[in-house]
Amino acid sequence: MKYFTISELTRSATARRLGIDNTPPADVSFRLAKLVNNILDPLREAWGRPIIVTSGYRCPKLNKAVGGSSTSQHTKGEAADIRTVSDQPEENRKLLDLLFSLDLPFDQVINEYPDAMGNPDWIHVSYSSVRRRGSRLVARRVKGKTVYTNF
Repeated sequence: MKYFTISELTRSATARRLGIDNTPPADVSFRLAKLVNNILDPLREAWGRPIIVTSGYRCPKLNKAVGGSSTSQHTKGEAADIRTVSDQPEENRKLLDLLFSLDLPFDQVINEYPDAMGNPDWIHVSYSSVRRRGSRLVARRVKGKTVYTNF
C-alpha cells in the first residue's frame, strides 16, 4: 500500500454525521489492502497524480444509510469509487481509459452516470481474489432507476 491508506478507504462523512462506526474487521482490511495493491496503487502510479477515493468500505449499516445495494462489494472491502482531483468528467474519462489500458485484474468497473459524451461522474472499481469477471458496465438513470449496460 503505497499511495492509499485503510483510513482513506473507510472515511465517510455520512458515517460521521450519523454516528456509525465504519471500522472494518480484519478480513475486510485484508481485502481493502488487496484492492489497493492490485488496482488502486498501480493505477495511481500510472496516472502520476493523486486519485480521490469518494467511497471505499461501507459497513452494512452505512451501506443501508447511503442507499447501497445489499450485495455491494463495498460492504466486503472489495470496491472503491474514485475520481480525479479536478473531478472534471473529461479527466475522469482519461482515468477510466487508463484503467482499461493497464489490463489490471479488476472484477468490475462501472462508468457511473456519464455525461452525453460518455465521461463518468465517477468510476467504481472492484477487485476480488475469488472472482474475476472483468465486467465493464455503464450506470445510467432511466425513469428514476439505475440501469446497467455493458460498456
